[in-house]
Amino acid sequence: MLAVNVFSNGDHVCLGWRPADPDPKTWTPIAGCRGFAVRRKRTRGGIPVESWLHNRIGFVEHQAPPPANDAWRWPLQRYMWWDYDLEPGDEVSYCVAPVLSGVSGLIEPNLTGATWTPPVTLGPAAGDNISAWFNRGVIATQWVERALKAKGGAPRTTLLDAVSTPGDPLREALAGHLKPALLDLLQSAPGEVYSALYELNDPEVIAALKALGPKCHLILGNGAFDKSKSKPDENAEVRQDLHDTSQIDLHDRMVATGHFAHNKFIVFCDAAGSPQKVWTGSTNLTVTGLCTQVNNGILIENADIAADFKAAWDRLLAAGNGYDAALVDGNSSAETRPSGASKITPWFAATRKAQDMDFARARIAAAKDGILFLFFFPGTYAKDPARETLLQTILERQAATGIYTRGVVNQEIEHLTDATITPPVGLIGSAAIAGETNHPPASVLVPAAIKAQYHDWEPELKGASSVMVHSKVIVLDPFGAEPVVMTGSHNQGYKASHSNDDNLVVIEGNSMLAQAYAANIVAIFQEYRWRDYVASHATNGWHGLEDDDTWQAGHLQREPKDMLFWVP
Repeated sequence: MLAVNVFSNGDHVCLGWRPADPDPKTWTPIAGCRGFAVRRKRTRGGIPVESWLHNRIGFVEHQAPPPANDAWRWPLQRYMWWDYDLEPGDEVSYCVAPVLSGVSGLIEPNLTGATWTPPVTLGPAAGDNISAWFNRGVIATQWVERALKAKGGAPRTTLLDAVSTPGDPLREALAGHLKPALLDLLQSAPGEVYSALYELNDPEVIAALKALGPKCHLILGNGAFDKSKSKPDENAEVRQDLHDTSQIDLHDRMVATGHFAHNKFIVFCDAAGSPQKVWTGSTNLTVTGLCTQVNNGILIENADIAADFKAAWDRLLAAGNGYDAALVDGNSSAETRPSGASKITPWFAATRKAQDMDFARARIAAAKDGILFLFFFPGTYAKDPARETLLQTILERQAATGIYTRGVVNQEIEHLTDATITPPVGLIGSAAIAGETNHPPASVLVPAAIKAQYHDWEPELKGASSVMVHSKVIVLDPFGAEPVVMTGSHNQGYKASHSNDDNLVVIEGNSMLAQAYAANIVAIFQEYRWRDYVASHATNGWHGLEDDDTWQAGHLQREPKDMLFWVP
């Protein structure tokens, strides 16, 4: 018997399973089991279809996959899987069954009388008037490698050309459902729109903003400008174009060195001019932000929260290019507002004394079951607790308590991603095999790509730039009684809080939202976990299904914390 958990976001469904008894001491391998097969019932447009999920790895290298109706012949030798062959609105349920070996070979699972998971409908809505979208911005994958190879040319140039071209299939696939959701919001806006942006160059987004004309009120920062002042405005070209060719109400915010005008939010008003909903998240409205970096967008349809963002926009406008007392003092407190059963606290930076960070740390300290995250350079290791990044806060909590922790950080950070915050013995193993030395901890990974041919895996392009993971997300206890999601433009470090224009939205009590973000995080973590494994096992690593039942032992021995977290 198996316990199975299914959770989803607007992009895909994640399935986890484990032995039914929650006590790992009772777990033993299933005799003769060569892996698990997953049967899916999917209803799309009122038409039900039943099929097996596909594994892309077989027992023998370079072997052609089995036909769809026999996909169970390549079973899954693991306890978690992802279903991406879905669209919003699909209703799905699943049955997980062991594939056993008999005298004449593998035996097709008999699902007569089997237990199916409750139906799940795929979509961005998380309840309480909150919706979330995610792109598919991991470039270091085999499907992207195949797409680039089919196009020909230098991989990086080919990628950038593709994602800059509206309608290109690779652009559409990488942007996922995030880009069309944002464009639909802009194109259907009934009233005034107030936006504060760090970077802007995506052609479709620019066209949608221009189409709003004077209804669009835009504060455009100077982006990731060159500190040497040789390039004082990253957005100079699009800024000039908007001034020359549009009726947008455009306001320039040209902050000085040591600051970034880093927001990415849009407030939507009704026809009467009252704020009704707000879009925020990590996504810069650029071709790379939408397509070649891991990003998220979140829509909050709550008039009070939208009014808070509009008030923050007004403070930015009044501050011009600076950080006056009215701006900073106005950002240094926040009001928690109800939205259905959820509680939402919107914070804005720069703050006076990093009050937003203190608020977030209190939630991290209260987590009971686990902490998940995606970070884009939050800052460096700090000896002063008041200047710690939230990444450091999380890792110190993990080291002290052993709380389940998994996440990806965009780049190496000394003393943080190199595991020099020492955990208690036995709480953290290798990302691949417990007990190995000189290997990153399983709790924190940094993006990697397959650099050379590895059995059936082709070399991959790591990314379009140095930015692979740009999301800024912390999820606490997604399957617990008090789940928390923290996201926005905020890099979740002291500089973001003290020196930048930023927002950090803390949403408490919304299980669907927390599980949607958890599905996104674990999928990205597992992508890079595999590439991390390949990097350390170039000649002697796993590269195909094992034709016996011993494969189970390693998982059951190494991963009970993972299994019990994802299948509580």
